[in-house]
Formats: sequence, C-alpha cells, structure tokens
Amino acid sequence: MKKFLPLATVLLLWAATLTGSDPASFSVLYAPNALLALSDPDQPERRIEIYPNPVTEGRLTITASEDILSVQILNIAGKSVFNQDYEPNTTTVMIEPDNLEKGIYLVRISFANKINHTEKIMVK
Repeated sequence: MKKFLPLATVLLLWAATLTGSDPASFSVLYAPNALLALSDPDQPERRIEIYPNPVTEGRLTITASEDILSVQILNIAGKSVFNQDYEPNTTTVMIEPDNLEKGIYLVRISFANKINHTEKIMVK
C-alpha cells in the first residue's frame, strides 16, 4: 500500500524548493472552506483567501493583502474562461461563476509586484 504525504506538506516542500528556502521556515495558513497561501519568511506576508470553495451558488470572493491587478480562471484544459483586470488598490474581488460549468478550475491572481498566485477551485 502506497503512503502519500498530506497536501500541506507537499505544498510546503514545493514552495521551499522554488524559493531555495528551508522548509522548516515556512508556515501553512488555512481556514475552513477557504484556500490560503503559504507564508515564506523571506517575502512579505501575502494573505490570499478564495471562498467559498467549493462554489455552489452565488459569488466567488477573493481577498488579498496586496493589490490585485487581474484574475484569470482557467478550465482543466488550460483554456481561459474568465479574465478581468482591476484598478490599483483593489484587494477584494467578487466573481459571479454562473456561466461556469461544474468542475475544477484554476484561479490565477496577478499582483502589482509581478507575482502570480494560482489556486484550484471546484464549482458544484
């Protein structure tokens, strides 16, 4: 029987590998029904919340501690199904996912410092 590492551990090791940091120096931020970012001590703390997840009705809300420049939603095949640019000083975005079919999507958030953050969401 194969044993798998918890998702938080995999994300932690992946983020440490990308940044060349010690995995023990990272912390994982989480909240019920929301996706949050990993915290890297070498970077200013960036807090990102995407909720509710899964999206069942109503709005998808994205909040961040930094200015959001754009949000793009990609389907599982990588095709862009939503793309919106935002004005500076936008830290909360609400998206109506009514036109999205049920399934798994990637949400790519672009910030003013040219950093992109991607999270997975599910639409039910």
